Amino acid sequence: MRTIRPSLASALLAGVASWPLVARGAPPPSPAGTLEAVLRQTAAVVEGHVEDVSYRHDDIEGPRTVATLSRLVVHLGSLGAVAPPSVEIRSFGGRLPDGREVLATHVPALLPGKRYLVFLRNTEWTLSPVAFGQAFRVETVASVPVLVDPQGRLVMGLGSAGTVPGPSLFAEPASGGLDPAAPERVATWIGADLARQALDASELVASLRAFAKARDAWPSGEFSPFPVIHGPSWSRLFVAQAAPEEEDTGDALACFDEPGGDADVQEDELLVCTDGGGP
Repeated sequence: MRTIRPSLASALLAGVASWPLVARGAPPPSPAGTLEAVLRQTAAVVEGHVEDVSYRHDDIEGPRTVATLSRLVVHLGSLGAVAPPSVEIRSFGGRLPDGREVLATHVPALLPGKRYLVFLRNTEWTLSPVAFGQAFRVETVASVPVLVDPQGRLVMGLGSAGTVPGPSLFAEPASGGLDPAAPERVATWIGADLARQALDASELVASLRAFAKARDAWPSGEFSPFPVIHGPSWSRLFVAQAAPEEEDTGDALACFDEPGGDADVQEDELLVCTDGGGP
């Protein structure tokens, strides 16, 4: 069960850029502008049910939102000789011991009780083990199963750059992702006819398999559920003060974009924020 965050009167907005990673046997991440590059940095494409979402914190990993995926089906790649019954998605972000919340943009939020198709990294990672945000939620429209991308859009196909988005079925989740509420459905006009044109999980997997075979870019390597942290603590990170607010945002979250993925992140580009959005 996921807990709704408390409202705080004041908080900090800080920018965080990744320090060099400590090698743990996995290769370092690299930019991925194509589906082929994404698959080469993927250990496994798995489907699972989000059994639980909880918040944890320790001095090494820092604040983490942990989604437990159970009832796993490994469609491509491997999670070992014997697949585990569940895996933990330990994404950066969550509560600090003093009650404040730290949020990171571009980290996919997994909703409890939902089923997802997820690409798990075979590289080192710090923010999320989900490769390049590839987490697709299983939904049903007029009794037709469909996949929804992280922006709430129907998945209509697959191309060399990745999935082909269709119309927005749900509102895009708010930055941060500590609110457990499911996104609002925004396109009630989408019915069975359009839903049947979209891909479901089995159809996307079949397309991925055909693409991987054609490009010889199969998911491979090992998946590690644990982040790689430079130094003795997650707090050994470069922190930059954000620009002052122009107006009072109350409890709104002020988060800004980073360049994407865990790779090619420069100083001042990766930003996190805490509950309240104030500097």
